[in-house]
Amino acid sequence: MIVVFAVFAAIAAVIYLFYETVHAEVVETRIVSERIRSELKIVQISDLHGRTRFWTGTIGDIVDSLKPDIVCVTGDLFNRLDQLPEVMRELSRLECEYLFFVPGNHEREERKYGIRRKFSEEEFVRVLREIGVRKMRVLANEGELIEVKRSDVYVYGFDNSLYGRERYAAAQDDTEGAFRLMLAHSPGIMSWLDKRSIGYDLLLAGHTHGGQIRLFGKPLGPYGRYHTGLKEVAPGRFAYVNRGLGTVHLPFRIGCRPEISLIRVTPLR
Repeated sequence: MIVVFAVFAAIAAVIYLFYETVHAEVVETRIVSERIRSELKIVQISDLHGRTRFWTGTIGDIVDSLKPDIVCVTGDLFNRLDQLPEVMRELSRLECEYLFFVPGNHEREERKYGIRRKFSEEEFVRVLREIGVRKMRVLANEGELIEVKRSDVYVYGFDNSLYGRERYAAAQDDTEGAFRLMLAHSPGIMSWLDKRSIGYDLLLAGHTHGGQIRLFGKPLGPYGRYHTGLKEVAPGRFAYVNRGLGTVHLPFRIGCRPEISLIRVTPLR
C-alpha cells in the first residue's frame, strides 16, 4: 500500500512540475500616460532559454492573438547556441511591425552537457547579427523613435549582458513629449538609471525568472530583492519585471509559471 501511494505521489509530482513549467500565462496590466493619444498594447517576452512551445500554444500563436502594437524581447533566447535557429524561426512568425530585442547574459555564453562556455566578443557580435537578420531590431545601447497610433514612442535598449556594459546616448531625434520605453535584460538597470537621473515612462526587464521556484509567493535564490510584475517606482514611472518563459539550472518551475506580459498603456483623459 505504501509503495502504491509513493508511486501515485511521484506521478502527481511529475504532472505538477510539468504543468507549472509549460503552462504559459498571459499577465495583463494597465498604466496611464499623458504622452500617448490612444491605447497602446505592449507585449514583453523574456528568457526563452530555447523554449518556444507551451501547453497553451507556441509563442507566435499566443503573442499574435494579443494583437500587440509593440513586442519587446528582453534577452536570453537560448541555453545552447544550436537552439537559436529554431527560436528565431518562431519569433519571425510574429506579425507585429515593431519587434525589439536587447541582449541578455545568455547571448554571451552557452551551457552544453553541463559545461558553461563563454563566447568571445566576436561570437557575441555574430549572435546579435543572427538575431537581427530578420525583422527583429536589436538595440544595444541605442534608441529608436517610432510612431504608433499617432503617438511618438522612444524605444531605448540597454546592453547589460555584462554588468558595466550599459551606456546611455542622448537621443539625436526630437523626442520631446514622446513616451519613453526602456528595455534591459537585468532589472539592476533601475539603480543605474536612478544614479544618473535618466527618466523613463516604462522600463521592461527580465533575467530573474521570478525566482523560477516560489514558495508561499516568495522567490528562492538571490533575486528576492527585485519585484516581479508591475511597480510604480516613482510618480508616473513604471517598471515591469517579467518572470520569463524558459528555465535554467533546473529544468522546471514551481509556483512561478512562464509568463507573457501584456501592458496596456492608456491615455490620460
